[in-house]
Amino acid sequence: SVFCSDKTGTLTKGEMTVQDLVVPLPGGPSEGMQVFNREEGTQIFGVKHRETLADIALCGLLNNGADIKMEEGKEIFSGSPTEVAILHASTEVHGGSSAMRSTKSKLENDKIFEIPFNSENKWMLTIHGQPSRGSVFAVLKGAPDRVLKFCTVSKDGAAMAKVEATMADLMAQARRVLCIAKRNIRANEMPDNAKFEGTCPVDCNFPMRDFELVGLYGIEDPPKEGVAQAVLKAQRAGVKVVMVTGDHPDTARAIAKRINILHGENDLESDQLHGAEDFSVITGVMLESRVPKTDNFTDDESPEIVEWWKKATQHTRVFARVSPIHKQVIVQAYQKYGYNGIGDVCAMTGDGVNDAPALKQAEVGVAMGIRGTEVAKDAADIVLQNDDFSSIIDGIEQGRLCSANLRKSIMYTLCSKVPQFCPTIAMVFGVPEALTIAQVLLIDIGTDIWTAIAYAFQPAESKLMARTPRHPRLVKLADWGVGVYSYCYIGVLQAFFCWLMFFQVPGLVDIWYNQGTGPYSDEQEHTVTMGKTIYYWTLVIGQIAAAVSTTTERQSLITYCLPNVMLNVAFVFEVVLGLVSIYCSFMHTPFDTAVLPIDLVLKPLLALVSIVIIEEVRKAIFRALEEQGKCGWCLDTNAGAAVPGSDDSGSEESGSETNEESESSTEGGKRPLLC
Repeated sequence: SVFCSDKTGTLTKGEMTVQDLVVPLPGGPSEGMQVFNREEGTQIFGVKHRETLADIALCGLLNNGADIKMEEGKEIFSGSPTEVAILHASTEVHGGSSAMRSTKSKLENDKIFEIPFNSENKWMLTIHGQPSRGSVFAVLKGAPDRVLKFCTVSKDGAAMAKVEATMADLMAQARRVLCIAKRNIRANEMPDNAKFEGTCPVDCNFPMRDFELVGLYGIEDPPKEGVAQAVLKAQRAGVKVVMVTGDHPDTARAIAKRINILHGENDLESDQLHGAEDFSVITGVMLESRVPKTDNFTDDESPEIVEWWKKATQHTRVFARVSPIHKQVIVQAYQKYGYNGIGDVCAMTGDGVNDAPALKQAEVGVAMGIRGTEVAKDAADIVLQNDDFSSIIDGIEQGRLCSANLRKSIMYTLCSKVPQFCPTIAMVFGVPEALTIAQVLLIDIGTDIWTAIAYAFQPAESKLMARTPRHPRLVKLADWGVGVYSYCYIGVLQAFFCWLMFFQVPGLVDIWYNQGTGPYSDEQEHTVTMGKTIYYWTLVIGQIAAAVSTTTERQSLITYCLPNVMLNVAFVFEVVLGLVSIYCSFMHTPFDTAVLPIDLVLKPLLALVSIVIIEEVRKAIFRALEEQGKCGWCLDTNAGAAVPGSDDSGSEESGSETNEESESSTEGGKRPLLC
């Protein structure tokens, strides 16, 4: 019912490209920021701006974890996608890889210390220069909110306002923004013997203040093709798609809107979020004070935290600036407080070592096969070979289809048990034996088993992915509705027609009145055998009617037809075997059958036509009720939980095929009035 997905590489291509280089105007950030974009056509940063962009390009080269290697005469960039994107842009501005290598090899640019990027700091720091000559400078690059607080610009309100406005413009274009700053370290600020140490601002033995803002990188990671459509498909199926990312909230929000996780004002998701704007996007900072007291949420959590998480699991579609540990907490919250307090069934994607706890926690952990680490793959339940979110949604559809077909197969198999059992009860009241054990076995093993297996090849109904999820804690795959459908509905219809045809045999009524269950004369024995044969034959035809009826749960056969070739072959086999049992003498003795006149062979077709027509009428009534929100499992649009109702037709999701308009139209959710 909930799918928590990482952004980079799953929802987006994971192919980072620096589209914007932003530097302060000559007068400094207080004068404003100027944005340089790639030129149209060439898609490179203009040569005429190289001098202006020289400083941000140099810092991007020096403070970088990526590298360029030559393989088979080609330049290959290696490293994290973000670092590669910055190195690629900086190399372009700098004049190519040769110029880049020349610059990095200069003594004044020699790297003497580094604090690598980590999820706690969210920045990377490098120190370069020649300590012996007193010429040392530090370059700091990372998340703007973390880097800017070390910069002098943070002390100037007007300058900060202009920087933040520029960042907001970039993030509105779904850019991931990184900030880079520089600081000269004077001789009296250097540690003894120029031995730089530290891992965070608190324990560094050099000053972490008064950095000068060098500029901003606007990095684009475009959404993968088909993701936007896949998200809509999941939402129509009642699955909440939630983005969990370490990006800035504004960037995450922009990407979420592009791929339909967040919608416009008139869309279904916006209606659900109306009045809950504070919960549409949640940041990691907001989660810090709301993590569970122990390893997981318990019933001892404070009422404020419980209420907050209930609202978050109901309304939130984007979690931004989260750390890997937050991912596990988010999954736990959905499992505890989602689905209106019942608990969501949660899937989670991940690719890193730190994602393993969240993948393990989720009911379905999905690791990336291409980008994923071995630790993530070991922790996951599914490894996605193509790292494509659309494939996961296709997997949900296939899972629903398998569930639906299994349910249909169960319903079909159970239908014949009523007419098989009725003759035993009838004999108590003196009715001649209507069905033998051998005939029951001939139906169960000779025909039903092959038809039941053929359901595995049943194509999906048109609105399979328009149903809300079947929550396993509320409705089982084979619930009491299956029994009602098979035993109290189709099975009863089959039994009615079997008995109707049984007493069509001339003389059977007299035998019942006069002789009961025997003993019989030879002529009476033949009459009873004919009765058994037509009862058996009518049951075979009735099972074909049951199979035709259960090929769909809501959709009309007029539009669905009979597309399952294997099922059609099974129908032919049933008919042929039945006719062989009637007209081939070698079958008469073991199965106690007899030759029937042609009129008695054709009369049971009434059962086929009648059962199919009755079932078509029932489906039409249910479709009409579902369109009014009065039947089936309807998604509660406010609570995000399915409301239980019995489903006689046996939907594998016990879900309604209600369209999006009706799902969003009822304030407070819908309640089933009839199922």
